[in-house]
Amino acid sequence: MDILAAIALGTETYKKDSEVSVANKSNRISRKDKIMLPFMCRNIFVQSLYQITVMCILMYVGMFMFFDQSFNLVSTPLRYTSGDKKGEPTDRLTLNTIMFHSFVLMTLFNQINCRVIEVDEINVFKTLFNNKYFWVIFLFEMGL
Repeated sequence: MDILAAIALGTETYKKDSEVSVANKSNRISRKDKIMLPFMCRNIFVQSLYQITVMCILMYVGMFMFFDQSFNLVSTPLRYTSGDKKGEPTDRLTLNTIMFHSFVLMTLFNQINCRVIEVDEINVFKTLFNNKYFWVIFLFEMGL
């Protein structure tokens, strides 16, 4: 999933502002420039905090949100071992599936947030339709 996301984000077209003159080196990229800027670290921290919060809520409160009866997160088996439901998934396995799909969708939609990396830009949908390769890979990752 990460490799395809890197390909999707790596196919963004390079924005050439203007011809860089020798006197104006501020537009040039130097070897001494930082790869990670403070606002990038802020975005990563906020996205990580969001995903951890959602996953913790689903893990510890999800059984009360989605099911009629609570169950033990550790000792409940993933599948029924006896009776007429033998081999069918228990509520614990269903909750694990909900958590997995929620995490994958949060990660996929984070690709849209990663497309804009300018400090002053708040609108992440600004360049949403500039790259057709991004959408081909995005739809492929979604499983469509």
